[in-house]
Parts: sequence; C-alpha cells; structure tokens
Amino acid sequence: RTEGVKCFVSKNLIDWSPAYMCSTDPITRGAYAPEVVYWNGMFYMYTSPAGDGHFVLASTSPTGPFTRISGNLGKTIDGTVFIEDDGSWYFYHAGGGDGGIQGCPMINPTSIGNGKNIGVSMDNNWTEGPTLIKRNGVYYMIYTGNHVISPGYRIDYAKNTSGPLATFTPQAR
Repeated sequence: RTEGVKCFVSKNLIDWSPAYMCSTDPITRGAYAPEVVYWNGMFYMYTSPAGDGHFVLASTSPTGPFTRISGNLGKTIDGTVFIEDDGSWYFYHAGGGDGGIQGCPMINPTSIGNGKNIGVSMDNNWTEGPTLIKRNGVYYMIYTGNHVISPGYRIDYAKNTSGPLATFTPQAR
C-alpha cells in the first residue's frame, strides 16, 4: 500500500490530467474511498486508511494539498458526507457484516455522532459504498454490496421522503 491520495483534473470529464499527489500525509497509506466535500470555502477529504477508522483532511483547493485536521473518528469503511439544505451534516458508512449502512449526525466537519441503521442492506451481506443524493424532496441512497470479489456484487438504491436519517426503502431491481 502506498502513501498518498492521487488527484486528476478535467475540464470536460473526457480528457484528464496525469495523476498527481494531492495528499502525502502518512494517514493516507492505503486510503479507502477518499471523498472530497466543499463547505464555506474549504474542501474536506474523508478517507479510511486501510479500513481503520476515518480521518478528515482539509485544503482551500479541490486539488490540495490536503493536510490532516482530525484524529481517528472511527467507523468502518467507505465514509460519505451529505449536507442537507439547512446546512446540517450527516455521515454514512458501511455497517460491517450484516449491519447495513449506518447514518450518523455530524455537528461539524470533524465530528461524527453515533450511527443508526437506516434500513439499507444488501441481502443481509456486506453492504458498502453509500452515497446520498436529494432531488425534489426525495432522498436516494445508492450503495453496493455482496463483497467486491463475489459474482453477486452490484449497485442498488433505496429512497425515502422523510429525511437523511429516516429508514430507507430498498427499490425493486
């Protein structure tokens, strides 16, 4: 596993710059699923070093350099952040085993509260890779699962109209 997170730049999503290091912090060794979120002039990167909790790095530029601004915030892999229209923050991550996706309130970009199961699980197997999108008052949770090396690995989605931590209803395939 190498240290660092690589970034790419594109103006058209077709042509991309060569990869370059946007963070060389030792905590990014074996970084799982790094994600960058913009809020009030700052870019926050969330990543899990080899699945060992989550750390937050920050930069004033989307291309870095990103530097660590938190200790280990815990939680399992594949953390993602959602910012509600009212500015409240939420963190989602793989629940581990058959725990499904966990949703957690955040009081700021570097503080993750206690998680709760939001009803998103893939056939009671490992569920990971959450992303939450809100459109026209509907919350869509996109997720993957059944272990990346299994032939049943796939992408599913669930939705609700009640809020970021309400129970989601998986949609028929």
